[in-house]
Amino acid sequence: MDKLAITAALFALGLWVWSEYFRAIPHLEQPGVLKNFKVEVIEPHEAEYRVLDKQYYSPNQRMLHPASPMVGSFNDLAYLSNIDVLLVQPNVSTVELKQVKLEQDARCFSLEPKESTANLNQLQAQIQNLSVIAANESVANQIRRLKSNQHIKLSGDWVNVHSVKINKAFHVGFGSKNSAQCRLFRVNAITRLN
Repeated sequence: MDKLAITAALFALGLWVWSEYFRAIPHLEQPGVLKNFKVEVIEPHEAEYRVLDKQYYSPNQRMLHPASPMVGSFNDLAYLSNIDVLLVQPNVSTVELKQVKLEQDARCFSLEPKESTANLNQLQAQIQNLSVIAANESVANQIRRLKSNQHIKLSGDWVNVHSVKINKAFHVGFGSKNSAQCRLFRVNAITRLN
């Protein structure tokens, strides 16, 4: 029994190390990315936030070549943006956040009240659900290291993304009831404030 517990602990440690330090996060300077995706800037944005949560995604497993961006036929948004970040404005108190629970569906976080006193509309307006696109490898590494409750300054652009080959627009959270609150964001710089 002890050997099984030690093996399980080592496996869990290996998964944590992989996700923390080695998990690939695509970026716009990576070969093949801009050959397959057109990133169109809508509006620049810069603001301070506190990190609530982040979630990784993998390409759809039905893809013909799910692991090779060099093939030239990859049309899954996860090849460009494989991490979603939930941010809140720094003035929102932790007491308010404890009144809700976070759930995620189709790359969109949603708030569900734990208590009847929770003011969801006001809180929802102060939360950003971003599917982030890293401008370069340095930014991708900063995104990987984001932790809950970090206070950051985020600088980048709201963007639209299209597939170059089939001119298909990518919509984050397609089919989710909260899809209007999920947006694509190109991160140009992250500054930690704490």
